[in-house]
Amino acid sequence: MGDQEKLFGYGEGFYGPPHQWEDREYLVDFLAAHGLNTYVYAPKNDPYHRDRWRDPYPVEELTQFESLVERGNQSGVNVIYAIAPLGMTLSSSEEMSKLKEKLSPFVAMGARYLTLLFDDVPEHLAPEDSGKFANLGEGHRHVAEEVAEWASPIQLAVCPVEYTGMHMSPYLDEISRLPDEIALAWTGRGVVCAELSGEDIADRSASLGHPLIVWDNFPVNDATMGAWLHIGPWAGRDHKTLNASAGLFLNGMSRPRASAIALGQLGDLVASGADFDPIESWKQTCREIGGEALAVFAEQCADSICFAQPAPELARLIGEAEAAESAEANASIRGAIQVELTRQFEALGEIRESLEDQRLLKEMEPWLDQMGMNLTAMTAAVNGWAECEPERSGGRFEMEQALGVMAGVMALSRAATGDKNVHGARFGVRASLETVDGGWRILPNALVTGESQVDRLVKLVFTKMSESR
Repeated sequence: MGDQEKLFGYGEGFYGPPHQWEDREYLVDFLAAHGLNTYVYAPKNDPYHRDRWRDPYPVEELTQFESLVERGNQSGVNVIYAIAPLGMTLSSSEEMSKLKEKLSPFVAMGARYLTLLFDDVPEHLAPEDSGKFANLGEGHRHVAEEVAEWASPIQLAVCPVEYTGMHMSPYLDEISRLPDEIALAWTGRGVVCAELSGEDIADRSASLGHPLIVWDNFPVNDATMGAWLHIGPWAGRDHKTLNASAGLFLNGMSRPRASAIALGQLGDLVASGADFDPIESWKQTCREIGGEALAVFAEQCADSICFAQPAPELARLIGEAEAAESAEANASIRGAIQVELTRQFEALGEIRESLEDQRLLKEMEPWLDQMGMNLTAMTAAVNGWAECEPERSGGRFEMEQALGVMAGVMALSRAATGDKNVHGARFGVRASLETVDGGWRILPNALVTGESQVDRLVKLVFTKMSESR
């Protein structure tokens, strides 16, 4: 993109229900308030963006988009339209004309940038294009070059079909022949990344011969990641990440208000540079959006590929309890766990009763429900542990009483088995993939098992109950 401004902001590029226009307006305002300058419109499930790209948008949709562009212009936010011409016959002049016709209304709105997306499409030439191009890369380059020439001086960015990894290939050899000023989208070494280093970005930019727009797949939770609400720290990125790139977009969740927590952290990084503290930024952003109660809730959900430490205080206390041996130590740590569970219950109640942003409340509701079930189960477990202490039981239980405590704890624990991950995951799969030699490989950190603090606490309690006899 030559000497153009760097672009930092939000990508509406997930699979799932697209945002409502009211939420897009909210996000544009949030971007502006946090020193960010870009909103990319690329929702996979907008049929006119992808599956029905040849069809013109309804007039009312274009009117809404133009209003969003104007809103962005007033606050210094570029609203960028991206198109994903799925199934395009790359060699067809008629198809090319349809593509230009589709983009024309956005050009007429005064667009400074356009984006052409070839991600998640078939990785081979269609029969209609066989013999017209040496490979898919040449076909994609042909389309991108013609769009760039037609749209000039509008800046074009391109997402290639091979958008991840550090490899080169015949496809990428062709893509690298695009005009130097065209930026390429890249997600990092994998589809979702624990780290995005400045060194990797610089190396990848050099190998491709183009500036890179980093499409960071956080906080997105589509595909296999729907059990997680990614409102934890955005870690593994720093000022060198921004310095080496032409821009960086956070790919949001289908929950736009919750996605703003990540955007606040990106804004802090842009403003703070080398002084950026991801943990402090995260906490402050949560407090800004929803107060201390939201910060407490976010701690229990802080579980992603770039920061997997959910329920840190609870995990610490359970660890201390596992090491406790004396009755006094058990009683002390049990009391501390009860205090922590009460703190979380109070935060849960405050969110439900006092959170001003009702749209955010609705987005978080499934995870708030899960948190409530988990807390109820853990409280029952801790109470059962207390009932088994010698000073309470006189050193023994009647059989009926013992079985009653055990059955009650287990019933509540089973009730806490929901499909949302709070306090750590029982089982989950992250979209952790990378490309190797033109194919895809699942990375070891894709599988997440046995990290539930609920299960850990219940196991601890049963161990303590057996030891107390």
